[in-house]
Amino acid sequence: TDMVSRGWSVDVYLICGFEDLKEERRRMIVDALPENVGFEYWDSAIPFYYVKKFNQDLKKPDQTIELAPHGLSRQHRFVVRDKLMDYDFFTAFEDDMRIMSGHVVNFLEMSVEIDRMRRLAEKSPSKAVSVEDALEDHRSTRGKSQDKANVGNDLVQDPMTAEDLRRLWPGFIRSEVIDNRSGGSHPLLGGGSPLDNYKYKEFVPASMEYEQVEGTIDPNICCGVPEGRERTPAHPKKDDLLLWETDISAMGVRHYPGGIGWAASQPVEDRADVGSYWSGEGHRFGDKDMKRPRRVNSLLGQQAGWMATRSQILYFHEHACPGGFLPPFDGWKDWVNDSLQTRNGAVEFWSGG
Repeated sequence: TDMVSRGWSVDVYLICGFEDLKEERRRMIVDALPENVGFEYWDSAIPFYYVKKFNQDLKKPDQTIELAPHGLSRQHRFVVRDKLMDYDFFTAFEDDMRIMSGHVVNFLEMSVEIDRMRRLAEKSPSKAVSVEDALEDHRSTRGKSQDKANVGNDLVQDPMTAEDLRRLWPGFIRSEVIDNRSGGSHPLLGGGSPLDNYKYKEFVPASMEYEQVEGTIDPNICCGVPEGRERTPAHPKKDDLLLWETDISAMGVRHYPGGIGWAASQPVEDRADVGSYWSGEGHRFGDKDMKRPRRVNSLLGQQAGWMATRSQILYFHEHACPGGFLPPFDGWKDWVNDSLQTRNGAVEFWSGG
């Protein structure tokens, strides 16, 4: 309803792991959708595969074909390829995510600004763009990369090349509301709770001064739901929000050029990092051997889906993603001849990780 009210033409495609979407449930979904919103579904969508060892030999000599439940998160790519020329924009998210038109508008506005900066960088004599009125940097030494990244972890207002900006993408971090409407004890609340005694509290205390000066987040943008939801309370407060699969040790911040402005940076593979100021720079967390987290499962900030325009998807497929973003996912170099094996088979790999 939120998207249709903007005048958008919207269709829904549901990909189901169970064998049969019963007619009464299909009708319940259709009745809940606004008028003129199309609905299609693919049930029994879990693919089959042969379990293999890391060297791609069958795990057992008599290995039989079996269902690959982890492969359900891959199947939306087949739908996107099939429908690519029918739509201008795609969102593909796990079934417990709440995506509103405001998320889409913000993504599009930020994408346009990033692309504008990229084109300016390409035309610039220096082949880079800088933050307007950036503060003079008086640092005599700069941090060095601790891994395969081409930059250190202390970038704040540094110039960005066109290639840097091609790697920049608007992202999301999942949040959830604590439901304590029952009034009973809650494992995350009360004396000695994880929320009040988080891992890095000693080194990075909560900043109330920042909220007083800069303001705070609006929890209704992500989590304001109508009354009557069984597991999600309406009218959440900011302190009711939790972030998923990340914490302060994985985050960075950077002042990006143009209208992009200040933004948080999430973990990325080291060789893909274009740089930000890591929260742990300068041994902030009391461990001189600690490195910036890259592939720590609990800190990936997995966003449980993705959104993109048709042209962005083509860019993913033809340029950005080794082996392609869309099927057929074949070939040895990037897929080891099987996109459902351990190397590429995790849910997070396909669903926004």
